Amino acid sequence: MRVTLVAAPLMARGGVYRSAVDLVTTARAAGHDWHAVLGVRPEAAGIPVEDDRLTEHVVTEHGRHLLPAVDRLLDSDAVRSADVIVSLIPQSDMVIARRQDLLAKRRVAWVRGLPWPAVGEQHGARRVLLSAMERRALARFDDVWSTTPLLEAQLGHSGRGSIVPAGVPLLARGRSRAEAPIVFAGRLSTEKGADLFMQIAARTGVDARIHGTGALEAELHRASPPNLAWGGWRAAGDIWADAGVCVVPSHRDAFGRTPVEAASAGVPVVMSDQVGVAPLLYTDAELRDQLVLPIGEPDRWDAAIRRLRQDDLFRRRVVEHGWANAQHLTIEASFHAAVSAMQN
Repeated sequence: MRVTLVAAPLMARGGVYRSAVDLVTTARAAGHDWHAVLGVRPEAAGIPVEDDRLTEHVVTEHGRHLLPAVDRLLDSDAVRSADVIVSLIPQSDMVIARRQDLLAKRRVAWVRGLPWPAVGEQHGARRVLLSAMERRALARFDDVWSTTPLLEAQLGHSGRGSIVPAGVPLLARGRSRAEAPIVFAGRLSTEKGADLFMQIAARTGVDARIHGTGALEAELHRASPPNLAWGGWRAAGDIWADAGVCVVPSHRDAFGRTPVEAASAGVPVVMSDQVGVAPLLYTDAELRDQLVLPIGEPDRWDAAIRRLRQDDLFRRRVVEHGWANAQHLTIEASFHAAVSAMQN
C-alpha cells in the first residue's frame, strides 16, 4: 500500500514538516512505501531534507491564488500513484476534498492542530469563512484523525474518526542542570506564547533563552530583557543539551512536539493546559496540577519554575516521570497507530 502525506503551504520546516519527514523515514525502515509532498514558503526557516521519497516545492502564492497553487502539487507522481492520501494541514484538506479524480483513493485528514482560526486570531468574517470551508472539507474525507483527545473535543462534530497520536524521535537523555537557562523553543507567535515566555523571563529574572523564528521576532527583540538570550534555529538535541526547564506557554497547541523532545532529553517541562500532550506526559495528577497551568495565572508559572530550580528531589521526580512517559510518544508509535487506523 502506497501512502503519500501532503502539506502545503508550510511557513517553516517545523513541527509538521519534521513529522512528515520522520514518518516517511520510519516507514522506509519498516519496509513500507510512504512518500511526502510538501510545499514551503520561500522564507521558511530550517534546512531542506533531501530524500527520494520526499518532494519539496516552494509556494509563493497568496490569497485567492493559494489553493490553485496547492492544487497543482497534487498532480505529482507521488499523489497520483498513492493508494492512501493523508493531508496534514487545512489548505491541503480543502484542495484534496474537492478533487474528483482522487475519490477512488482513501483520503485521510490527519488533523494536527485546530484547523481554523481561534477567536481573535483572524477578522471575524474571515474566521467564519475559513471555519466553514474546512468543516465542509473534513466532511468529505473518508477518515478524520485527531492527535489528542483535546483536539478531538475542539473539532466537535467534525472529529468523527480516530485518535491517532503524533510522535517525535526521542533524544538522548542528558543531565539537565537546575541552574541552566529556562528555554522556549518554537514559532515566535502569539499562539505559541512567545510573548508570555518573555514576560516569565522578565518576572523571574533567571537566565532564559529563546529558539525559533516567526512574526513576533522583531517585536520581541525590541522588548528583550537583559537576562534573555537568543539561540536562533537549532537542532532539538542542541537546544535541550543545555536547558534547565522547558517552558511551553501555548495558547493553542494540539499536540506539542517541544515538551516531548525536552522530556526525552531529561529536561523538566512546565506547560499550559492548552497543550494536547500534557495529560500524556504528566499522568501523575499531583505533577499535572503543579506543572500544567492556565495561561492567566502567572504566579503559578513563576512558582513552578522556582521549585524546579530549587527543589532537587522534586526536580528528579519530574524528570523521571516525564522521561518515562515520553518513551510512549515516539514517531514509531505514531507510525504504527496510523498503519493500524488505515487497516480498519
